[in-house]
Amino acid sequence: MRRISATATLVIGAVFVTAGCGRAPKRETDPKAVRAEILAVENQWATAIERQDATEFERLAAEDFRFIDENGRALNRAQYIADRSHNPDNVESAIQDEIEVRQYGDAALATGRSSLHGARDGAPFVYRFR
Repeated sequence: MRRISATATLVIGAVFVTAGCGRAPKRETDPKAVRAEILAVENQWATAIERQDATEFERLAAEDFRFIDENGRALNRAQYIADRSHNPDNVESAIQDEIEVRQYGDAALATGRSSLHGARDGAPFVYRFR
């Protein structure tokens, strides 16, 4: 079973924060509104994973996006999008849950759990990571 490192999870969280805060109103301080916006971005990212949707990854990922994969490779935005949009895994579902959002002034940080269910070369898999 392949696992994504804790560093990768933190990077994913940073992407969601960057993308979510970039679209949120500049002076948004209502915790419920900030949480709703970040959860919406989390769900959009999960859908992009399921669909291997390069266009959606491009829309959501910041220009300086970085990702550390389960093998320790550091990927920039273009590499990640190419890798994930031509992934041999058939992801049937990508679920983000147990998400906590912490707000720090005009920034927010989301942490949570991701579960991917699917098949690779006919063999089913479940990947879980935080």
